[in-house]
Amino acid sequence: MKEVLNIAVCQCGVVWEAPQENLPRLQSFIGGYLEQCGDNDRPDLIVLPEFFATGFTSNVLLAEAEDGPTLRWMQTLAASSGAAVTGSVPTSAGGAVVNRMYFVRPSGEAEHYDKRHLFRMSGENEVFAPGSTRKTVEYLGWRIGLNVCYDLRFPVWSRRTPSNDYDLLLNVASWPSSRMAAASILAHARAVENQCWFVFCNRVGDSPENTYSGGSLIVDYKGRAVGELSFDDSTGPDGGFLHASLDLGGLRRFREKFPAWMDADGFNLK
Repeated sequence: MKEVLNIAVCQCGVVWEAPQENLPRLQSFIGGYLEQCGDNDRPDLIVLPEFFATGFTSNVLLAEAEDGPTLRWMQTLAASSGAAVTGSVPTSAGGAVVNRMYFVRPSGEAEHYDKRHLFRMSGENEVFAPGSTRKTVEYLGWRIGLNVCYDLRFPVWSRRTPSNDYDLLLNVASWPSSRMAAASILAHARAVENQCWFVFCNRVGDSPENTYSGGSLIVDYKGRAVGELSFDDSTGPDGGFLHASLDLGGLRRFREKFPAWMDADGFNLK
């Protein structure tokens, strides 16, 4: 049980459809960051963007098996860093291809969530199969909800309920610069309406069709941004890290003092 959870949001650049380049580069990038961390601020959780090894591609030839090399890379990183690692990977599973967000513990144990809302404006829905189940993991006494990019636009799916309760909601994204104003508004809204910590992890750099400017941020349960990254001289083309210490006790006290969740409307997902 940890009352304070140290989060490291890795806002990285991604070489298009080149996991053989991205994973070693990312390993070095994260390793350099960890070397600079003191004993008190080493991360408990490292958050990576959507499709951090490939870029946001619909090329099914890059989909990996459920025990594929990117998942194994995440397991190695989690073991060596002593932190859980999360991010999404194109994955072949059950005869379909899914956008799978893994949550990997330092022990190597992995849980996953398959992205529900597929971005039809890029044709993602024509190639990938949608997930059907919301996912919350338990880690160090925290309940953590998993969410991928376009899911951010659908508040009912992400709604905190007695059957989908969480303290922290993570969204890993490949969210282009042209729509970043919406991303910031939506991130703050999800934090406020669910009375939770919210982490949005985006990438930087270019793909054949989009430019990504970062904008990763961490929002508290009152809707206050406690940290944000942009793509500028301080982050550079490889990105940067956003670190924050999230307090579970403060969240619980706020929910007790301002129990808006008790007046939430019931609903059934279809």
